[in-house]
Amino acid sequence: MEGPLGARVLNPALQPVLEALHHVLAGGEVAVHVLRRGNADIVHELNLRAERVTVESAHLDTEAGDTLSATV
Repeated sequence: MEGPLGARVLNPALQPVLEALHHVLAGGEVAVHVLRRGNADIVHELNLRAERVTVESAHLDTEAGDTLSATV
């Protein structure tokens, strides 16, 4: 989001990405093309964070499953 408080809008560059995501979530298929690469260090850090969240989410799912199994 960008812009002043009370008038924030989605960055126009993100609109097609968001629309593509909606199609994927609705069962569609999309193609993504990077037109200009971003800062390599920031991209790397964001990729690491995404991997970490995926691992942590799987761990939480496993713990929740163990808790649910113990109560049934």
